[in-house]
Amino acid sequence: MREWSYGKLYNNSAHRNAILSCYLKWYNLVRLHGSLNKQPPISRLLVNNVSEIYF
Repeated sequence: MREWSYGKLYNNSAHRNAILSCYLKWYNLVRLHGSLNKQPPISRLLVNNVSEIYF
C-alpha cells in the first residue's frame, strides 16, 4: 500500500487505477524482494518466455 495506493498522490481513483497495471509490471518484473533472495517475483517462474505475457 505504501508503494502504490497511498505512496503517491493521484488526482482521483480513476487515475490511481490506471497506474495499477504499470505498477504491477514493475513490482513483478523489476522490484527486488528480500524474501526471494533479492530477485523479482518473475524469477521464481521457470517457464521459458513467461515474461512475454506481461508485455
